[in-house]
Amino acid sequence: MRDLSEMLEKRSIIPERLADYGFNEDCIFEKTLSNPNFRAVIAYKNDTLTSRVVDLESGDDYILVDVKTPIGRFAAELKMEYEDIIDDVIEKCTIPDVFKHAQTRRLIDMVNDRYDTRLEFLWERFPKNAIWRNKNNSKWFGVLGAVDKAKIGLEGEGEIEIVILKNDDIPSIINGKTILEGYHMNKKYWICIPLDGRITDEELFALVERSFDLISG
Repeated sequence: MRDLSEMLEKRSIIPERLADYGFNEDCIFEKTLSNPNFRAVIAYKNDTLTSRVVDLESGDDYILVDVKTPIGRFAAELKMEYEDIIDDVIEKCTIPDVFKHAQTRRLIDMVNDRYDTRLEFLWERFPKNAIWRNKNNSKWFGVLGAVDKAKIGLEGEGEIEIVILKNDDIPSIINGKTILEGYHMNKKYWICIPLDGRITDEELFALVERSFDLISG
Protein backbone atom coordinates (compact mmCIF):
# COMPACT_ATOMS: atom_id res chain seq x y z
CA MET A 1 0.00 0.00 0.00
CA ARG A 2 1.22 3.49 -0.85
CA ASP A 3 0.61 6.46 1.45
CA LEU A 4 -0.13 9.53 -0.71
CA SER A 5 0.28 12.05 2.13
CA GLU A 6 3.44 13.49 0.60
CA MET A 7 1.57 14.33 -2.62
CA LEU A 8 -1.07 16.12 -0.52
CA GLU A 9 1.24 18.30 1.58
CA LYS A 10 0.25 21.45 -0.34
CA ARG A 11 -3.22 20.38 -1.45
CA SER A 12 -6.61 19.93 0.20
CA ILE A 13 -8.96 17.06 -0.59
CA ILE A 14 -12.51 18.06 -1.56
CA PRO A 15 -14.71 15.18 -0.34
CA GLU A 16 -17.66 15.95 -2.65
CA ARG A 17 -15.33 15.75 -5.63
CA LEU A 18 -14.35 12.24 -4.59
CA ALA A 19 -17.99 11.15 -4.89
CA ASP A 20 -18.30 12.83 -8.30
CA TYR A 21 -15.12 11.09 -9.41
CA GLY A 22 -16.46 7.64 -8.55
CA PHE A 23 -15.49 6.93 -4.94
CA ASN A 24 -18.15 4.72 -3.33
CA GLU A 25 -19.93 5.15 0.02
CA ASP A 26 -16.94 3.60 1.78
CA CYS A 27 -14.72 6.29 0.18
CA ILE A 28 -12.97 3.79 -2.10
CA PHE A 29 -12.29 4.11 -5.82
CA GLU A 30 -11.44 1.06 -7.91
CA LYS A 31 -10.36 0.80 -11.52
CA THR A 32 -9.34 -2.31 -13.43
CA LEU A 33 -6.08 -1.79 -15.31
CA SER A 34 -5.50 -2.60 -18.98
CA ASN A 35 -4.42 -6.04 -17.79
CA PRO A 36 -7.74 -7.21 -16.26
CA ASN A 37 -5.97 -9.31 -13.63
CA PHE A 38 -4.94 -6.14 -11.79
CA ARG A 39 -7.00 -3.41 -10.18
CA ALA A 40 -5.98 -0.02 -8.76
CA VAL A 41 -7.63 0.80 -5.43
CA ILE A 42 -7.52 4.28 -3.87
CA ALA A 43 -9.03 4.92 -0.43
CA TYR A 44 -9.86 8.15 1.41
CA LYS A 45 -9.58 8.06 5.21
CA ASN A 46 -8.50 10.48 7.94
CA ASP A 47 -8.21 13.32 5.42
CA THR A 48 -5.61 11.54 3.28
CA LEU A 49 -5.40 9.00 0.47
CA THR A 50 -3.77 5.60 0.18
CA SER A 51 -3.43 3.47 -2.93
CA ARG A 52 -2.52 -0.03 -4.02
CA VAL A 53 -2.72 -2.41 -6.95
CA VAL A 54 -4.41 -5.74 -6.27
CA ASP A 55 -3.53 -8.94 -8.11
CA LEU A 56 -7.04 -10.32 -8.62
CA GLU A 57 -5.84 -13.88 -9.07
CA SER A 58 -4.09 -14.07 -5.70
CA GLY A 59 -5.95 -11.30 -3.88
CA ASP A 60 -2.62 -9.86 -2.73
CA ASP A 61 -1.16 -6.40 -3.27
CA TYR A 62 1.11 -6.25 -6.31
CA ILE A 63 4.04 -4.56 -4.56
CA LEU A 64 6.28 -4.14 -7.62
CA VAL A 65 4.35 -0.99 -8.58
CA ASP A 66 5.56 0.65 -5.35
CA VAL A 67 9.27 -0.16 -5.47
CA LYS A 68 11.81 2.38 -6.69
CA THR A 69 14.39 -0.14 -7.87
CA PRO A 70 14.46 -1.18 -11.55
CA ILE A 71 11.66 -3.58 -12.49
CA GLY A 72 10.73 -5.54 -15.58
CA ARG A 73 8.76 -4.17 -18.50
CA PHE A 74 5.47 -5.77 -17.43
CA ALA A 75 5.58 -4.29 -13.93
CA ALA A 76 6.86 -0.96 -15.25
CA GLU A 77 3.88 -0.60 -17.60
CA LEU A 78 1.45 -1.41 -14.79
CA LYS A 79 3.20 1.08 -12.55
CA MET A 80 2.94 3.84 -15.16
CA GLU A 81 -0.78 3.22 -15.65
CA TYR A 82 -1.33 3.09 -11.88
CA GLU A 83 0.49 6.37 -11.30
CA ASP A 84 -1.51 8.06 -14.08
CA ILE A 85 -4.66 7.12 -12.15
CA ILE A 86 -3.23 8.54 -8.92
CA ASP A 87 -2.24 11.78 -10.66
CA ASP A 88 -5.71 12.14 -12.16
CA VAL A 89 -7.39 11.68 -8.76
CA ILE A 90 -5.08 14.27 -7.19
CA GLU A 91 -5.72 16.75 -10.01
CA LYS A 92 -9.50 16.40 -10.05
CA CYS A 93 -10.31 15.81 -6.36
CA THR A 94 -8.00 18.28 -4.61
CA ILE A 95 -7.14 21.97 -4.76
CA PRO A 96 -3.92 23.81 -3.91
CA ASP A 97 -3.62 24.64 -0.20
CA VAL A 98 -1.73 27.92 -0.54
CA PHE A 99 -3.54 30.33 1.79
CA LYS A 100 -2.13 30.47 5.31
CA HIS A 101 -3.60 33.52 7.09
CA ALA A 102 -6.06 32.50 9.82
CA GLN A 103 -8.67 34.97 8.60
CA THR A 104 -8.32 33.71 5.03
CA ARG A 105 -9.01 30.17 6.17
CA ARG A 106 -12.07 31.27 8.13
CA LEU A 107 -13.32 33.12 5.06
CA ILE A 108 -12.82 30.05 2.86
CA ASP A 109 -14.77 27.91 5.32
CA MET A 110 -17.58 30.44 5.51
CA VAL A 111 -17.96 30.69 1.74
CA ASN A 112 -17.86 26.89 1.37
CA ASP A 113 -20.59 26.45 3.97
CA ARG A 114 -22.84 29.35 3.00
CA TYR A 115 -22.68 29.22 -0.78
CA ASP A 116 -21.64 25.62 -1.39
CA THR A 117 -18.88 26.73 -3.74
CA ARG A 118 -15.16 26.04 -3.80
CA LEU A 119 -12.19 28.09 -4.89
CA GLU A 120 -11.22 27.71 -8.53
CA PHE A 121 -7.57 28.12 -9.46
CA LEU A 122 -7.77 29.35 -13.04
CA TRP A 123 -4.24 30.54 -13.69
CA GLU A 124 -1.35 28.09 -13.78
CA ARG A 125 1.15 30.97 -13.79
CA PHE A 126 -0.43 32.45 -10.65
CA PRO A 127 -0.98 29.56 -8.20
CA LYS A 128 -1.87 31.94 -5.35
CA ASN A 129 -4.82 33.48 -7.20
CA ALA A 130 -8.27 31.91 -7.16
CA ILE A 131 -11.92 32.88 -7.64
CA TRP A 132 -15.33 32.11 -6.24
CA ARG A 133 -18.27 32.05 -8.59
CA ASN A 134 -22.03 31.79 -8.19
CA LYS A 135 -22.95 28.22 -9.15
CA ASN A 136 -26.21 29.37 -10.76
CA ASN A 137 -24.88 31.97 -13.20
CA SER A 138 -21.07 31.39 -13.13
CA LYS A 139 -20.39 35.04 -12.26
CA TRP A 140 -17.47 35.81 -9.96
CA PHE A 141 -18.25 37.27 -6.54
CA GLY A 142 -14.77 37.07 -5.03
CA VAL A 143 -11.11 36.83 -5.94
CA LEU A 144 -8.62 35.52 -3.40
CA GLY A 145 -4.90 36.15 -3.77
CA ALA A 146 -1.55 37.03 -2.25
CA VAL A 147 0.35 40.19 -3.21
CA ASP A 148 3.22 42.35 -2.01
CA LYS A 149 1.97 44.93 0.47
CA ALA A 150 3.46 47.78 -1.56
CA LYS A 151 1.31 46.89 -4.57
CA ILE A 152 -1.88 47.73 -2.69
CA GLY A 153 -0.47 50.76 -0.91
CA LEU A 154 0.27 49.24 2.48
CA GLU A 155 3.35 49.96 4.55
CA GLY A 156 5.91 47.29 5.30
CA GLU A 157 7.48 44.51 3.32
CA GLY A 158 6.35 41.04 2.44
CA GLU A 159 3.29 39.34 1.06
CA ILE A 160 -0.26 39.68 2.31
CA GLU A 161 -3.38 37.71 1.45
CA ILE A 162 -6.33 39.68 0.09
CA VAL A 163 -9.88 39.23 -1.11
CA ILE A 164 -11.41 41.33 -3.89
CA LEU A 165 -15.19 41.81 -3.72
CA LYS A 166 -17.87 43.62 -5.69
CA ASN A 167 -19.55 46.58 -4.01
CA ASP A 168 -22.01 49.34 -4.90
CA ASP A 169 -21.11 51.85 -2.17
CA ILE A 170 -17.40 52.23 -2.81
CA PRO A 171 -16.90 56.00 -2.24
CA SER A 172 -18.27 55.78 1.29
CA ILE A 173 -16.47 52.64 2.47
CA ILE A 174 -12.95 53.03 1.06
CA ASN A 175 -10.72 54.08 3.96
CA GLY A 176 -7.21 53.10 2.86
CA LYS A 177 -6.75 50.81 5.85
CA THR A 178 -9.27 47.99 6.11
CA ILE A 179 -10.98 48.53 2.75
CA LEU A 180 -8.92 49.51 -0.29
CA GLU A 181 -9.57 50.16 -3.94
CA GLY A 182 -9.99 47.07 -6.08
CA TYR A 183 -6.70 45.50 -7.10
CA HIS A 184 -6.45 44.40 -10.75
CA MET A 185 -10.21 44.94 -11.10
CA ASN A 186 -12.41 47.90 -12.06
CA LYS A 187 -12.09 50.28 -9.11
CA LYS A 188 -15.63 51.58 -9.70
CA TYR A 189 -17.14 48.23 -8.79
CA TRP A 190 -14.59 46.25 -6.75
CA ILE A 191 -12.86 46.64 -3.39
CA CYS A 192 -9.77 44.98 -1.91
CA ILE A 193 -9.56 43.79 1.69
CA PRO A 194 -6.34 42.66 3.42
CA LEU A 195 -6.94 39.43 5.36
CA ASP A 196 -4.59 39.97 8.29
CA GLY A 197 -7.28 40.63 10.88
CA ARG A 198 -7.51 44.39 10.48
CA ILE A 199 -11.19 43.98 9.57
CA THR A 200 -13.50 41.91 11.76
CA ASP A 201 -14.89 38.65 10.45
CA GLU A 202 -18.41 40.02 10.86
CA GLU A 203 -17.66 43.03 8.64
CA LEU A 204 -15.80 40.87 6.14
CA PHE A 205 -18.61 38.32 5.84
CA ALA A 206 -21.16 41.09 5.36
CA LEU A 207 -19.12 42.46 2.44
CA VAL A 208 -18.91 38.98 0.93
CA GLU A 209 -22.68 38.66 1.20
CA ARG A 210 -23.14 42.02 -0.53
CA SER A 211 -20.80 40.97 -3.34
CA PHE A 212 -22.68 37.70 -3.80
CA ASP A 213 -26.04 39.49 -3.85
CA LEU A 214 -24.84 42.00 -6.46
CA ILE A 215 -23.79 39.36 -8.96
CA SER A 216 -26.83 37.18 -8.28
CA GLY A 217 -29.50 39.69 -9.25
